[in-house]
This record gives sequence, structure tokens and C-alpha cells, in this order.
Amino acid sequence: MSPLVVAWSMCASACLMLGLMHLLFWFRDRKVSAYLLSALMGFSAAVSALLELAMLTTESVQLYSELLFWGNFAIFMILVPMVWFVHLYFRTGRRWLAIIITLLWSTGILVNFLLPGNLTFEHITELKRLTAFWGEPFSLPVGELNPWRLLADLASLLILVYTLDATLHLWRRDRSRRAWVVGGSIVIFILLAGIHTPLVDAGVVATPYMISFSFLAIVFALSYQVVVDAVKASSYEQELQQTRRNLDRYARVNLLGECTTMLAHELNQPLTAILSNAQAARRYLAFDKPEMDEVHEILDDIVRDDKRASGIIHGLRNMLQKEDVVRQRFDLNEAAREVTAILDSEFREKGIELTAHYAPALPSLYAGRVEIQQVILNLLVNAARAVQQGGNESRKISLRTRVANAAVQVQVKDSGPGIAAEIHDSLFNTFVSDREDRLGMGLAICQRIIEAYGGSIRVENIESGGALFSFTLPVEL
Repeated sequence: MSPLVVAWSMCASACLMLGLMHLLFWFRDRKVSAYLLSALMGFSAAVSALLELAMLTTESVQLYSELLFWGNFAIFMILVPMVWFVHLYFRTGRRWLAIIITLLWSTGILVNFLLPGNLTFEHITELKRLTAFWGEPFSLPVGELNPWRLLADLASLLILVYTLDATLHLWRRDRSRRAWVVGGSIVIFILLAGIHTPLVDAGVVATPYMISFSFLAIVFALSYQVVVDAVKASSYEQELQQTRRNLDRYARVNLLGECTTMLAHELNQPLTAILSNAQAARRYLAFDKPEMDEVHEILDDIVRDDKRASGIIHGLRNMLQKEDVVRQRFDLNEAAREVTAILDSEFREKGIELTAHYAPALPSLYAGRVEIQQVILNLLVNAARAVQQGGNESRKISLRTRVANAAVQVQVKDSGPGIAAEIHDSLFNTFVSDREDRLGMGLAICQRIIEAYGGSIRVENIESGGALFSFTLPVEL
């Protein structure tokens, strides 16, 4: 196979790959116009490589002139997008200089289309057939040079100045390696192509046109930058995940801090019972003939109350744990009962009637138990605030679990005033709250937790009054 065909085909493929890659980036984020410009550069360089290959192999003067005509247009489609790519990607290029370069090249391409011949030659008289050092022949043109080509040469010189200036400004601004990697590759491309091409036009250098090969410097630089950005993105993703885990923990701490009174009530009851039973046991044991059956019953009560207090402390410790949440299979009904047990005393003291309906034979969940408990706790505490603010003597909250379409669902309904219309659609956004003294991060975290397990959470106002929050989680068998 011809080495010339292989070399230029590989060059075209590399440029085309760059164009496709950056076009996909642009489709993912169409606000970044620099990706579209770099894609256009890559596609144009691929076309230029194929045109250069066709010029090497043809022996027809007319065909060569037509190929060179379209080759000039391909160069225009590389250089003008390149100027504006630098302006958008670096955000430092001088706009007025970019406009001058664009006008010069636009004038040159008009000459290419409107005047006889093309921007490079007014007329090609013949094709010289030369031989590469390995013996393969290729064609080079001989003819009368077009004086208008000086416009393109001047524009290329200005691109060099423009890119160096933009690169220096970017480096001074943030000391970014990107400045020298990308800016340096464009400078190398302009120097190689801008020096070599005029020498080939003038017949001083007897080699094929190699503008597309010069563009490989940009291909390598942008590909390297993609790898660097991907590594940084991976690092940022890990930091973001860690921040989210910390945020979840702080949210649990904040939520449980608000429930301090409730927790104190829950712990006070078993501790008071333990103290009372211990004092009673001492009195019985002080008798000459203590009633051991009574003492055994008292000790059993002490053990029961101790386990109850221990369970509360254990649950609190789990809710405050800093370690990464580990998925486990658990009973949603049991997890919900632990949460309602924490809130039970406080709800009774505030006159809030909490009713729970647990679906029998509920499928087990495979998720982070503490995270799901955090969601249930948050919804119940929000419901308690709602019924207290509503001014309604009937303070009722209901918790229900059920099976819904191969998934489990938890519903929390309250008798409060409902959700205000102006925040209903944005209630799960961060920093949105129905209270002026709260930042409103709890529901946003709840939504992220539920969606992370493939579920969904929603809210609706009830016609009879109050709000209904519900979340659904898929069952993994």
C-alpha cells in the first residue's frame, strides 16, 4: 500500500476523531460554543488532509486547480474558527484583532471564489511529478502566484500574534498549564504551516502540502487537555461525593438537634423507671425476709428499661455516624417503627396524634437503612411543624407503608395548612423552605437520597386540608 495514502489517511482520521469528540462535548453542553468551533476545526482539517492526498496523486492540471480551490476554503474553515475558539476558550483574546483576522481571511476567500484561478495561483501551467525518497511519485503545481495570497499570509501572521497575546494573558491570569498546552500547539501549527506552505507555493521546497499534518499539534494538545480535564473531573466527583456525605451527616445532626427534647423525653422515661425500680429493690432487700419474686420482677423491669435506653442510644449513634453508608437488606416497617419511637413522647406532649399503618409482609429493601430513616424522620418532623403552625386543634399525622407496583411506598400525611402554591413546584430545591428562619436543605437531601436508590419523592396538597408526602423505592429481589 502507498505510504502517502496511509500517512494522509491516518492524519485525516485523527483530525476527524477530534472533530467528532468535541462535537459530542458540544451536544452535551451547547452553552460551550468553543466545543463547536474546535469540532469545525477538526472536520475542516480532515477535509484538508483528503484534499492534499488527492492533489498528491492527480496528474490533471484542471483537477489539481479545483482541489487547491477547495483546499483554500478548508484552510479558511480551520483558521477563522481557530481565532474565535481561542477567544472563547481562553477568554483573553483581543476581539478587535480577531475581527481584523476574520475580515482579512474573508476577503481572501472571496478572491478565491470570485477571481480566476484560486487564492494561491492565478493560473497553474503544469504539474511537476517528483519522487519521494522511498520512490513514490507525487505532484506539485507550477504557475503564476496570485498576489492576493498576501492577505492570507498577513492574516496568518496576525493569528500568531493574536494567539501569543491571548496565551500570555491567560498565563498571567491563572497560571494555567492549559495556556501553554493549547496556545503553544496553535503557535506551532501556524509556524509550521505558515512557513512551509508559502515555500511550497514558490517552488523553494519540493515537498507535498502538509497543512493537515501541522494541525496534528492541535489534535494532540486538545486530546491531552481532554485527558487532564477527565482526571480533574474524576477528582472533583470524589470530592463532591465526600461533601455530599458530610452534608447528609450534618443534616442528620441538625435534624436530631431539633429533636433534642424528644430524645431527652425518650431517655428520661427508661432511666427514671430504672432508678425507681432500683430503689424499690433496695427496700425489698432490706427486709429480713425479702420477697425474691418481687425482686426478680423488679430486676426484669430494670433489664427491659435498660435495653430500651440502650436501643435509643444505639439508634442515635447510627443516625450520627460519620462512616460511609453501606447498603444492607432491612425491614422498612421495623426501620420506621424505630423513628416513630424516638418521636412518640414529644408528639404526645405537643398534642400531636401520630397513627401508623404498616403493610403486612412488606418486601425488604436493599439500601442505606440510616439514610431511609433520615428521610422518614425529616418528613415526620416537617409534618409536626405544619400541624403546629396550622392553628388547627386537630393535630394529626399518619404514617403508612404499602406495596405499590413492585415497589414499596411510605406516605406521611398531616392536617396542617398544606404547601403554599408559590413554593409547591420548587419545594425540593436546595434553600427553598416554607419557613423564613430555615435554609430549607432537608427536603433537597431527602430527594437526593431517594433518587440515588432509584426511587422518587413527591408532595401534594389534600383537598380536606394538609399535605401528603410520599416516596417510593424499588424492591431488589
